[in-house]
Amino acid sequence: MSKSIVVLSTGGTIASRRGEDGRSQAGQLTGEELVSQLSLPSTMQVQVHSVLQKPSNALSLEDLLLLREQCLAFAAKPEVAGIVLTHGTDTLEDTAFFLQSSLPHDLCPVVVTGSQRPPHALGTDAYANLAAAIKVAASDQVHGAGVLVVFNESIFSANHVRKVNSFQLHGFDAPGFGHLGYIDGAKVTLFQRPHLPATLVPGTVLPRVDIVSVSLGAGPEQLAASVASGAVGVVLEAVGRGHVPPSWMPVIRELVEQGAVLALSTGCAQGPLAPAYDFPGCMQELRDAGVYLASDLSARKARLRLMLALSGAQSEQALQRLSLASE
Repeated sequence: MSKSIVVLSTGGTIASRRGEDGRSQAGQLTGEELVSQLSLPSTMQVQVHSVLQKPSNALSLEDLLLLREQCLAFAAKPEVAGIVLTHGTDTLEDTAFFLQSSLPHDLCPVVVTGSQRPPHALGTDAYANLAAAIKVAASDQVHGAGVLVVFNESIFSANHVRKVNSFQLHGFDAPGFGHLGYIDGAKVTLFQRPHLPATLVPGTVLPRVDIVSVSLGAGPEQLAASVASGAVGVVLEAVGRGHVPPSWMPVIRELVEQGAVLALSTGCAQGPLAPAYDFPGCMQELRDAGVYLASDLSARKARLRLMLALSGAQSEQALQRLSLASE
């Protein structure tokens, strides 16, 4: 039985058409239209399924669950060797990490890609990125490496990849961690393999989880308002090694006592949370107050893991497994 790569398209810049006013209309092209423009080896079989046709700012939590189900369904077919997901770049890192956190580690390769320039633009990266992603998904080297993001001929782990540029072709990077490998023509090279986070299996609905950022002189009113308006969980994007202003602590204790689930991440581009200090609002005080730790993760990624932990029957074990690395 010949092996094939499944391309699941969701829209985004990579699927844009030029509108009458010259601006790009994201999500207009189907996956079939994109793949038809590629020059792939005749031995490579590609199945295409247009799942969504949206700009990625319009994707919903229900869409995340749908994409996970699609990945599981196609990966279960013996003829499928890998899966490529085309996606808008605005929230590409969110979808990639949601799949990283919720799919089994022994699944066939899942690769996410998109483009900074639409297919009709001069110097578009749409077709180059898609062709590279298909090559990576078909490579034996990447099995067991988790969900990958392929962009500008580089391979990144979903763990730390971020959109770092709003328009240039090097749109994604993993600050402080770098890329796992690269694609050079037909050759795929993988130099390192990432630590994969504990898998958190979602329930049928993902709950609302907000992010509240800490900054100098900021008060806790937004945190209180998030919980009062219906957020089941909140990620505190703290400063430094996991600190909040001292004035936040009474509100945090009260919210935890009322049943709100709070998690802690840092706004730093890299570095773990740590109980290195002893002062009001420090990480140890937050942990003692019942705040869960989401170390080594951006607030956006921590939010996704908190959603997953809260989506099924709430499990204390799941809440203790938010961090990228084991405690």
